[in-house]
Amino acid sequence: MLTRRTLPAAAILLAAPALRAQTRVIRLVIPFGAGGITDLVARILAERAAAELGVTIVAENRAGANGNIAGEYVARAAPDGTTLLMASLAMFSVNPVIYPRMSYDPLTDFAPVALAASTPHVVVAHPGSVPAGFAAMLAAARARPEGLSWGTAGAGSSPHLTQILLQSLAGVSFLPVHFRSGAASVQSVIAGQVALTAEATPIVAEHVRAGTLSALAVASPERLALLPDVPTATQAGLPGLENGSTSAIVAPRGTPDAVLARLAEGFRAALAAPETRARLSQQGTIPLGGTGAEFTGLITREVTRWRPLLTGIQPG
Repeated sequence: MLTRRTLPAAAILLAAPALRAQTRVIRLVIPFGAGGITDLVARILAERAAAELGVTIVAENRAGANGNIAGEYVARAAPDGTTLLMASLAMFSVNPVIYPRMSYDPLTDFAPVALAASTPHVVVAHPGSVPAGFAAMLAAARARPEGLSWGTAGAGSSPHLTQILLQSLAGVSFLPVHFRSGAASVQSVIAGQVALTAEATPIVAEHVRAGTLSALAVASPERLALLPDVPTATQAGLPGLENGSTSAIVAPRGTPDAVLARLAEGFRAALAAPETRARLSQQGTIPLGGTGAEFTGLITREVTRWRPLLTGIQPG
């Protein structure tokens, strides 16, 4: 489980205004490339949280290995509240399953700060690569033993998980093509290099409206306000296809409790701010603002959900 440790009071930063001057800059490390959903949410949140905390928050992308590069970097950072990770849920619930060797422990090397946001996925395709409609796409996939190509943000990323779940539910196969970010994956589909993918709503909505992507189904219990004409997977004939991108703020293990409490206060206030909620909601993202403990519970449930489906999945 995620844990907290306490350091001497002299090391506590951000806990009182008198000490806040010692921590003028916080680095928020994003484990995926620029333009992906984790990046978008992190930058919106950082802007408001900086005002709440009275500091400067610098967003920094460190992509690779489904977040492990960024995860190792933050896990090894000084536990003083100046380096945080915008973690994806998959980093904690999936990476320990598919990576046989990791240089850090996702479940013990971090202290939770706040549950941030969740964004449903939309299954999209290049208009000329697959037939229109979700059922027609599945029929085309069944007719190709080698599998239709499916772009992801990396092995074990949330778009990859949606592919794996879809395969399990529909009894079809896809050929995963891994990129360093969801944005790069989507661009490959637009260019016709890859047939389809599933990505967070704000990454694909504009392209769907422009006609450069064809939206087949939403991996959500309900239709999305941004794409009201796109059916849910259940409405399209495949119940159970529900997945998206969920993120949380975490700090290195050993960060003092008082620092964690102050950071949590600032980030949860940022998520509760009407302006932040409006900006996130406008792009199809659900602001959560839950506690670190809630994130820990979510990890446990997701490990149970995905472990049976990840047998044989290799990092790539």
